Amino acid sequence: MNARHEEWVESAAAHALGALDAGERAAFESHLAGCAVCRTEVDAYAEVAAMLALAMPPVRPAGEARLRERIVREARLVRPIGTARREEVFRSASHRSTSVGWAVAAAAVVMAGFAGAVWRTQRAEMDVLRAELAVIRSAAAAGDSVVAALLGPEVHVVSLSRAGSEPAARVFWNHTSNQFIVMAFDLPPSPPGRTYQLWALPAGRAPLSMGTFDPGADGRVTAILPVSREITDAGLIDACGVTLEPAGGSPQPTEGPRLTGVWRHAD
Repeated sequence: MNARHEEWVESAAAHALGALDAGERAAFESHLAGCAVCRTEVDAYAEVAAMLALAMPPVRPAGEARLRERIVREARLVRPIGTARREEVFRSASHRSTSVGWAVAAAAVVMAGFAGAVWRTQRAEMDVLRAELAVIRSAAAAGDSVVAALLGPEVHVVSLSRAGSEPAARVFWNHTSNQFIVMAFDLPPSPPGRTYQLWALPAGRAPLSMGTFDPGADGRVTAILPVSREITDAGLIDACGVTLEPAGGSPQPTEGPRLTGVWRHAD
């Protein structure tokens, strides 16, 4: 039996009932020598089967009264049943009762194995559901964080667009939490080896990097970027721009802004 461990475990019930052929039994017992898990399974099945077989009540045949009368009537016509014959009859009846008990035990073991398989499947499904719930809760928490940042008392916003076009992105600056929240709506995906970079544009001074981001294939993105000490120390910043830079960002823009906008208070 060249089987995976799960298949060995499935053979435990058949082994406990003596239902394996000689080759299968030899292979399984060889596996048992080095597998504590399968030995535990076999012991459990054997114990359940034995208890069920012994607990099986005697089976009383249909028409018991009529059968008894016929046996008594015929017994009067022949010699009395001797001790040896009585023992033989007893053993036969006992064997039938035990056989029925073992049949019920075998069915119970099969049902126990089936119930175990169903339980394992349901447990795996529950694990998947728990993982999905954790992802949903994480996404909800992230969404709550973004909403809280947008509704803060000290928030400025800039709408970024191409000249004469509708805004393609907005940036919220929460001065209380020192965060930039970038929300893009319709940006082409970043080319390989390139990234979008935000710039603060103080009047009469060099641009200051606000961080980098990359939209998804649908042109949308929500990103939270920390505000650097350099920007907070710069004082009044009138405008903001976006360029496409080498991956990792640049110390200064390597092209003119693709999107620009002027900061205003969110209210």
